Amino acid sequence: MAAVGIMGGTFDPIHLAHLSMARCAMEQYALDKVLFMPSKLPPHKKSKGISDEMHRCNMVKLAVEEEEGFYFSDFECRRDRTTYTAETLQLLQEAFPKDCFYFIMGGDSLFQMEQWFLPEEILRRAVILAVGRDGASNLQMQQKAKELCSRFGGSIQLVTMPQMQISSSMIRQKIRAGESVQQYLPGAVWNYIEQTHCY
Repeated sequence: MAAVGIMGGTFDPIHLAHLSMARCAMEQYALDKVLFMPSKLPPHKKSKGISDEMHRCNMVKLAVEEEEGFYFSDFECRRDRTTYTAETLQLLQEAFPKDCFYFIMGGDSLFQMEQWFLPEEILRRAVILAVGRDGASNLQMQQKAKELCSRFGGSIQLVTMPQMQISSSMIRQKIRAGESVQQYLPGAVWNYIEQTHCY
């Protein structure tokens, strides 16, 4: 039986805070590995333009290839429609019934989780590892975790991580403004963006 972390998202692009979140979760909860799983068509971003799936996947592959215990997964991208976390976790459990899944999310997602599709199913099928990286205090995170578990059941654990003021939207804005974003990205991802002009 393996303890498997799931790091989902659009990764548009993947950046150093994503990797730090996964590493902190892995170390603090003794995960055997973390799967980086780009979303094909995230339900909460239907109305927003997201970058080509091929580029997002290529950047994730480059970001994790030198990181021990980190792996790219095309599990969601292989599906030809909007992907929901609850359904992904169900399919993963059916495919790997002996594994225990941990879903890694940022503080912003924790506070929006009630609006997700079938949050009770997510909490039933995975332990939530919530990383406070978006300005919420530890006390606020604890209170929200307690509220969600009281309402939906399951387990939500907090991950401590140094604050990193990095977001994919900020990186895209800086690129459009002609500013350097090299310091926010793994070197291979920066080189890929430079070579492909995908933003």
